[in-house]
Amino acid sequence: MSIDFPYPIPSGWFPVVAGADLDAGAARRLQAFDRELVLFRTESGEAAVLDAYCPHLGAHLGVGGKVEGEALRCPFHGWRFGSDGGCLEVPYAKRIPPAARARSYPTCERNGFVWAWYDPEARAPFFDIPTIPQVGSPGWVETFRRTWRIRSQIQEMGENGADSAHFPAVHGSAAVPPSEAKNDGAHRRAIQYTEVDTSRGRAKNVIEVNSFGLGLGYTHFTGICETISLNCMLPIDAETTDLTVVFLQPAGTEDRGIARAICRDLERQVGEDIPIWEHKRYLKRPVLCDGDGPIADYRRWCLQFYPGFTDA
Repeated sequence: MSIDFPYPIPSGWFPVVAGADLDAGAARRLQAFDRELVLFRTESGEAAVLDAYCPHLGAHLGVGGKVEGEALRCPFHGWRFGSDGGCLEVPYAKRIPPAARARSYPTCERNGFVWAWYDPEARAPFFDIPTIPQVGSPGWVETFRRTWRIRSQIQEMGENGADSAHFPAVHGSAAVPPSEAKNDGAHRRAIQYTEVDTSRGRAKNVIEVNSFGLGLGYTHFTGICETISLNCMLPIDAETTDLTVVFLQPAGTEDRGIARAICRDLERQVGEDIPIWEHKRYLKRPVLCDGDGPIADYRRWCLQFYPGFTDA
């Protein structure tokens, strides 16, 4: 099935691995951005991502390549590459060919993940992602983590937050939650106001979503039980996205029934969204009505991540 999406994989920072899952000295194959890549961590702890195929004779650096100090050695002929992709050594040659370089992808380590920067035109990063203070704080604990591989495009999945009218039909919400959004460059801040029935009566919730490009959405739920949700998306190829969701809750509340119920409910909602995402078609000019959320505004904001495209 083709999802018939008109734009390429977008520019942005994307989570390629949980930081704790990549040991110093490790190297592995990575599939992302419709490319074969190699992900490794140097002995000093720096994470790096390079194009997978050695520019010499095409060996896959992530299959048998070995980290030596601050470099990665090719398993085929022993050429050694730094984290910037430059060739540092050809063990049997007097001179290193000037073209001996693998494309490198800028990386940073934040919020428990290693993030790689991708741009269709190989431009340098034009925005940053923040450090979320609750991640790693002793006052907060991780209560849920799961990754789904979804046959959908990353923008389509992110549009879910702007589409407030789907909540009653898909998730059983009592009404369409009122919402507002504001864009500031690559940062988008959206707020929804909801009410839920509990054993103690109707409770008001405020849901604040901060998006930094299309790879990171940070949601802060306040109300009956404060919850932080990290929604981290990695484009595997043009039609497949890995969605990793992490929930954090204040220390001391994680064993309460209401805290566990919130995690189960949010996981349920993702499960309800997936069949819609995987079988819908992207309509470039949808017929919208005055009760829909800020879908058109969201799409205009997304355009900045597709170099050369101006029509949302």
